[in-house]
Amino acid sequence: MFSTSMKKMIHSDYTKVFLLCLISSGMMFLPSIIASKGLFTLVGDFNYQQIPFNMLSNRAIKSGDWFWNWSTDLGSNFIASYSFYTLGSPFFWLSLIFPASFFPYVVGPMFLLKYCISGVTAYGYMRRYVTDSRYAIIGALLYAFSGFSAVNLMFNHFHDVVAFFPLLLAGFDRLVSDRKKGWFAAAVALNATLNFFFFIGEVVFLIVYYLLRYVCEDWRQSLCRLPRIIWEGLLGIGMACLLFLPAILFTLQNPRLDAFLYGPNALVYSGSRYLALIKAFVMPADLMPHQSAIYPSDFSSSSAYLPLFGPVLVLAQMFAGKGWMRRLMIACLIMAAIPLLNSLFYVLNSSYYARWFYMPVLIMALMSAVALERRAEIPLKKSLLICASILAVLAAFLLFYPWSESQRSAVFHYDQFLFYFVAAATGLLATYALVGRFRHAKHGYALMLTVLVIFCGGLGLFNIFATHSIYDYQKGEAAYNMVVRTGSELKQRLPKDEDYRIRISDDGWNLAMVAGLPTVNSFTSMVNGSIFEFYQSIGSPRGVKTIIPQEAYGLNPLLSERFYVSTTKIDGEKPFTQFFNGTGWIYVYENKDTLPIGFTYDYYVTESRFQHIPDDDKHLVLLRAVVIRDRDVSKVKNYLIPLPDSQLFTSGKGEYSEDLQARAKEAATTFTRDRHGFTADIHANVDKYAFFSVPYDRGWSATVDGVPVQILDADGMMIVPVGDGNNHIRFTYRTPGLASGAAIATGSWVVFAVYVYADRLFFRRRTQTTRELTE
Repeated sequence: MFSTSMKKMIHSDYTKVFLLCLISSGMMFLPSIIASKGLFTLVGDFNYQQIPFNMLSNRAIKSGDWFWNWSTDLGSNFIASYSFYTLGSPFFWLSLIFPASFFPYVVGPMFLLKYCISGVTAYGYMRRYVTDSRYAIIGALLYAFSGFSAVNLMFNHFHDVVAFFPLLLAGFDRLVSDRKKGWFAAAVALNATLNFFFFIGEVVFLIVYYLLRYVCEDWRQSLCRLPRIIWEGLLGIGMACLLFLPAILFTLQNPRLDAFLYGPNALVYSGSRYLALIKAFVMPADLMPHQSAIYPSDFSSSSAYLPLFGPVLVLAQMFAGKGWMRRLMIACLIMAAIPLLNSLFYVLNSSYYARWFYMPVLIMALMSAVALERRAEIPLKKSLLICASILAVLAAFLLFYPWSESQRSAVFHYDQFLFYFVAAATGLLATYALVGRFRHAKHGYALMLTVLVIFCGGLGLFNIFATHSIYDYQKGEAAYNMVVRTGSELKQRLPKDEDYRIRISDDGWNLAMVAGLPTVNSFTSMVNGSIFEFYQSIGSPRGVKTIIPQEAYGLNPLLSERFYVSTTKIDGEKPFTQFFNGTGWIYVYENKDTLPIGFTYDYYVTESRFQHIPDDDKHLVLLRAVVIRDRDVSKVKNYLIPLPDSQLFTSGKGEYSEDLQARAKEAATTFTRDRHGFTADIHANVDKYAFFSVPYDRGWSATVDGVPVQILDADGMMIVPVGDGNNHIRFTYRTPGLASGAAIATGSWVVFAVYVYADRLFFRRRTQTTRELTE
């Protein structure tokens, strides 16, 4: 029995896909992993986001520190901040087998596994649409190793979404075509848990898929099944609510969602963007931070190239006749070409992203598989001619047409561009030979599969090799030393006190996440909305990272920045500590003008008045008066005094020292953090408000001497009333939406179990009753 099952598994097409993907991804990653003695690093976001995010999440999960994270900027909701990056990923949970510091060694093999799972799930979706399963295997490879996967190597968590998206369409087909219940709900639950933001775009794609795949073919029958689709979709979302609900509530605070496309910007892109879109389909994926042409760098994830075949088979299948794949592909091209429609996948956000391209790529890979099966019927030569012409014209235009008065062409790196051009042209020639001229060869399929595996692995290997060559100072041991070793050393060398924060000279390192220390800056867009509010108010809007203006020295004590970490020595200043991390020297300087986290104010200024202060003076005014909302004046009038107009615009070095001393007089004498919040002791001379530079969040509650008090939002931070004398202040944090999400998820899973198994239970009982009656 066991032997038979093993033989079936070994000879299964799923096993073949897994092994082929393993071979191809091994070609991509193993040379780098071996050269770096087991480490895998890339550049930029991968080294300074993906590695710290996973290390922080690993430590937090294992320590039970699941609620408020002090190492994410000024502090943020842990579950919601990392549901986008790590917490929903099965691969992340698998990585917890290893210590946090092992992640740079784990991520390489994890990448191989993600490519293998992508191929297996894609094969599972495509198998129903081809008669010969061999072509579904080829389609699976095309999807797993598409340009979208290659261009997003920097974004480790994107590959999680690519790996499991095919299950969503497969489950949908099972529900609508086969009337098999439960599969779609389970796929929705998995994908909504995996990454809530990508899932929103997947819902948009599913609607288009449903309309063009089913409604257009049999609208009566499709509409009859719509209630079941909606029911399973909502059930699946309910099952995912443990992470999905807190993440949605958290993200709604993010001002990056407020940007909207207006006027003609909603209808057309610039010419450069259209050229980049054409390049995305006909040429292999470029390097995000080091684009060879059109844009010097492009983080939009714009690539949809299929290895070896490019768009040839897709175009040939579209020419071959009408059908839902053709309709869907045309719709995707239109949506990609119109900014407003493209933004539907990102909640109508104005920023350009092509991070939904993995969805049409799956359809393109399927169309290629179907075209290969019908290769005798498709107009291959016509398609090849069109694709070759587009490639040639695009390359000639980018290489030789003046880009501006000072720039002779749109190509920035000729060697890199020519490699991609030659690879695309070689793919067209190979397609002509393998699909057209020698399609009846005895070992044609084996040859095609071999060439495809080489293409898949080779293109990925080139991108990794090129990245390491261009950014050699960030590869392997150097990146490990700068991120992991530096973070670990900082943790050991800095004081164990809990009432201060550190600042990193390079805003993108995220060393505090690795060190597990509170910080004032971070490189992540998933932080509490109140942090965005604070920086917006001082005229220094925050984007994907915190950049504190050097001239805003008043923010150093306000945010309790005690230590400054730098890779360069500051003349005339003695370091608090310094060390060699294996690659370079790290210098840590202590800021003498600092305050503990927690101090009192005597004055307040309303938001409306504060906004009339010049941005250059705001950082100093913040040390003199706390900023409150206009509607909260009545709540603080018995505790605080309005700041006189004469003191709004007269802040200088002398006043700075006086204000600093005034805040220090009634600063927290003790400040301790724990898994559920923080505790502070403050002595006040009269009734007033105590300020904490901790981002405001609805999950916070506070008590003073055991008595509940109301927390006020003070320019994105928090203040609470304190009385004359000693005050023992306790802040407790509960993740908004977590309890409700857990309850919804638990109830949904119970309903799902009943929904799936009710028929079986009922059928068994009915059969048993029938047998008893007949006996």
